[in-house]
Amino acid sequence: MSYDITDNISKAYGNNLQIKGSKYCLYSGDVNKDGIIDASDLSEVDNGTILFLKGRNPADLNGDEVVDVSDLSIVDNNSNLNVAVIRP
Repeated sequence: MSYDITDNISKAYGNNLQIKGSKYCLYSGDVNKDGIIDASDLSEVDNGTILFLKGRNPADLNGDEVVDVSDLSIVDNNSNLNVAVIRP
């Protein structure tokens, strides 16, 4: 079963999506899985960037198997938006 969330913001609980071009997308950056994208996530990605971690890693937000400034940019932008999980 598949469910396409990309065509309407109301397809996710609480309309908790962001628009990129003409598609709605999930927020990325909750590295420590605590339900909010904040400074602790930023710190983990920053540390991964300094160590130039490679391979599968939670801090690799864009999926290119390298933790670098492109991943840092994602978590930095979303932490400034105070993105948090919305649950029923």
